Amino acid sequence: MTDVVIIGAGISGLSCGHFISKKTNNFLILESKDKLGGIIQTNIEKNYICEYGPNTVLLNNEATKQIISDCNLFERIIYPSINNAKNRFVFNNNKITKIPLTPIEFIKTSLLSINSKFKLFFEFLVPRHKKNDTVFNFISKRFGKEFHDKLVVPFITGIYAGNTKRMSAKHSLKNLWNYEQKYGSITKGIIQNLLRKKSQPKSFNFPNGLSELTLKIGENLKKSIRFNSNVSKIKKTEKGYEISLENEEKIYCKKLITTVPSYVLMNLIDDSTLINELKKIKYNPIDVFHFGLDKKNIKNKYKGFGVLTKPEDKKKYLGILFNSDIFNHVSPTNKNLYTVLVGGENQKKLCKKNIMELQDIISEEIKSLFGYKGEIDFIKNYRWKNGIPQYTMDQEELISAVRGFELKNNNFFITGNYFNGVSVSDCIQKSYDIVKKYF
Repeated sequence: MTDVVIIGAGISGLSCGHFISKKTNNFLILESKDKLGGIIQTNIEKNYICEYGPNTVLLNNEATKQIISDCNLFERIIYPSINNAKNRFVFNNNKITKIPLTPIEFIKTSLLSINSKFKLFFEFLVPRHKKNDTVFNFISKRFGKEFHDKLVVPFITGIYAGNTKRMSAKHSLKNLWNYEQKYGSITKGIIQNLLRKKSQPKSFNFPNGLSELTLKIGENLKKSIRFNSNVSKIKKTEKGYEISLENEEKIYCKKLITTVPSYVLMNLIDDSTLINELKKIKYNPIDVFHFGLDKKNIKNKYKGFGVLTKPEDKKKYLGILFNSDIFNHVSPTNKNLYTVLVGGENQKKLCKKNIMELQDIISEEIKSLFGYKGEIDFIKNYRWKNGIPQYTMDQEELISAVRGFELKNNNFFITGNYFNGVSVSDCIQKSYDIVKKYF
């Protein structure tokens, strides 16, 4: 009998395996596909380094720092260009406009009316919320609807590609919610946070993309990973758990960790309460396009991290990352790489189009935005039918159902990006916490 079985070899499963390997060698990771990494997938072609999933990871917790250190990857970390990364844009009256970051910039910006600017400086007078609310209501109450519409909607688009009228403020904007609850004001919370910390957490990547991390973890755990092992059912036994594979093989273990998406997990278990909550989780589709443009043919040059959209902008994309401005190693020296994201809650119909037809549509929008003349040097695409899990108002019930299930099923643990944090660093931290507490 195996001590521990981990289902899934994405970043959550690999992180669990990494931290467990410090305690025992008697564990097994089951991966349904023929490769590891989950949503972290890097493609390198024609000297373009393209991410199909996350483009950066935030170095914002000890678990992430530890796993990078353990994999001897700290010296390979590449941080974004400071001057460019701080410039983030949205559309305002169809013109690309810099998002204000400082009090002076907020006063000068054309994005907000005089009334909205006054409301910002009196946010501390708004009473704190007594119960959870939607992102739309939470932000509109504290900063006004215009602030929500012009700045928060694009921000949520960039992270979740979701609808703020359905999303949970407590779970989607965890830091802002906690600031309000602790200090009675988001503004006060931000100021207190800035006073306590000398610097903000940095995002990063590696010379050969984020897959460097997952591949390195996988290399260290290669004796414990089984590919093409699709789990069909999990059954509780007297001594632990019976895991049935599609090929009718059975594996027995004392402890079990599942890191698979909610729509996979609900078919593996028999708990009706948890299954009902898992069914409520929606994953928005995302189409990812990478474009390599010749620098000399780019008329409109925007130096920054990227641009985000809102439905009112009538664009056929959610946002564009200016990859070569963020990391200058991701493209040939005479080219610029751009990543375009399409889909989400408001563009689901676009993700139902033939992807090559959609690629042609996006190509024309890219050319128009950058005033580009000539042939596009490089194009690559990837379609995520189940892209980003939505943190809706059902999150609290989901978390409660997960906790209840774990209490009823001793030594069965559940983690993943669909609750308690969607980011890569969140997933690493949650995996670390499970191993530290229960193993």
